[in-house]
Amino acid sequence: MHARIFRTCFVLTAAVSAAVLALPNSAWAAGHINFAASVDSPSGGSFPSWGPGPSPIGMVGADFTGDGKQDIVAADFGGDGPILMAGKGDGTFAPGTRVGSVGNGYGAIAAGDLNGDGKIDVVAQAWTSIAVFLNNGNGTFRVGEKYTTLEGAQQEVIVTDVNGDGKADVLSLIPTGVQTWLGNGDGTLESGSSSIIAGAAAAFTTGKFNSDNKVDIAINNDLLQQVEVFTGNGDGSFTKKGSSTAGLITEDVRAGDFDGDGIDDIITADSFSFSTTVLVSDGNGGFKKTNRITFSGLGPTSIAVGDFDHDGKLDAAMSAVIDSKMVIFSGNGDGTVTKTGDFAVTSQPQTPVVADFNGDGKPDIAVAGSSNAVSFLKNIS
Repeated sequence: MHARIFRTCFVLTAAVSAAVLALPNSAWAAGHINFAASVDSPSGGSFPSWGPGPSPIGMVGADFTGDGKQDIVAADFGGDGPILMAGKGDGTFAPGTRVGSVGNGYGAIAAGDLNGDGKIDVVAQAWTSIAVFLNNGNGTFRVGEKYTTLEGAQQEVIVTDVNGDGKADVLSLIPTGVQTWLGNGDGTLESGSSSIIAGAAAAFTTGKFNSDNKVDIAINNDLLQQVEVFTGNGDGSFTKKGSSTAGLITEDVRAGDFDGDGIDDIITADSFSFSTTVLVSDGNGGFKKTNRITFSGLGPTSIAVGDFDHDGKLDAAMSAVIDSKMVIFSGNGDGTVTKTGDFAVTSQPQTPVVADFNGDGKPDIAVAGSSNAVSFLKNIS
């Protein structure tokens, strides 16, 4: 049984009663950050089959069609490949079209220009493979190469340049860490080194965890219940540095500078402890402080970051799968965040995307769930 399915079932059946009793019954009142009531766009068809997929990043946003409007590509775990929903520029989306047919089980999505043509391509991960989809620039894609791999406790891929050669590379989650795939600049990849942890790798993120301006990574260790930092060597390999304890069964980790020191910190979505944790970096690849919000949401699954109120302090949005809410955290600028609101969205929301979907200059939220729809939360902060 897949790790995410197991976790979701556990949360829904075994822990919901205690969490409901521990949390207030009413939604928290929004402060400086506020969103309008959600507007849903039907996907048209069986997308997604039960949610964006068993991944902390099962949906991504970018201008895939070249019309200047933000689109989304999301995993269709039970379908034959990822789905593109073209943005209309007002926060709603056209019904989904298949990016490419490669088989089912692809739950993780990433985006980036893999062949240097200025068009945003898509990478997806399944149980035993990674698939590349090269963008034609008009909302259609051609299926590229597939590569054999093995997923970790969840599936996850990220596109970034890890060796500084100006070509996009790919990082993917494997059972005991993160695999580097070096990009050739033509849409193909070559297997690189692996960053290994002593445990089960459940999620990871890229960031800047020291001052050398090389891409670093942080991996969530499900066995030890901690986040481990690996600093980049500049050639696609990474060196293990520090670690710190997160919550119980963390589903997602994201990097962001929550204390304004120019070095990224980590914020987590802790599924089984119903908490959110900020791990404050020490600037050398380790952590100096842990700030946790207990009972932050009912069934945290994924988290995304952005400055929602334009105050220069980083905020966050976390999906709560049990009560179908997006939970909003306002950054205080000192490495702490405060829960300031929660907003109803489509059922069992999974992986949120933060982007300006309606062109008003404010970062909005889009999230898909289990009812074949994508919810749009318009930022009215």
